[in-house]
Amino acid sequence: MTAIDVRLQFEQAVQAFESVDVDCKIAVLWQTYDTLGQAFAAIAPVALFSQAVQQLLSQIQQVDRDDQTAILRDILAGADTRFTQAYQALNINMKLAFWHRLFNLLPANRLPLSTCQNGSAATQALLVRLDAMGLNERLHFLRRAVG
Repeated sequence: MTAIDVRLQFEQAVQAFESVDVDCKIAVLWQTYDTLGQAFAAIAPVALFSQAVQQLLSQIQQVDRDDQTAILRDILAGADTRFTQAYQALNINMKLAFWHRLFNLLPANRLPLSTCQNGSAATQALLVRLDAMGLNERLHFLRRAVG
């Protein structure tokens, strides 16, 4: 496989992520972070303890459960809300840390994962593609996906 093939496959994964619905984006992010496990914590330890990340997470935790899901949808959709604006103000490492901490704080049953666990063929193909990526490729994918 050549570097061009790898780059093309990576870009196709990013495009596939951008094309799935917002609940599937949450599911894909959760699955990707879940497979990375503690490897992520070792890569961006300072960002994990960012005050800005913690404040945003605290604000999200203070709202009703259904509203939490709506906030995550708004953030990924780029809706003009105070939560999205706070998220957009974070640098890329803090955005990565935000999702990492969020997925560790909120139990999976509070996220809209069920709609995509047996979801579309496009989402399943994307998850297979991500599973085939190495650690660095997955991290690069996450940077693009959450940026």
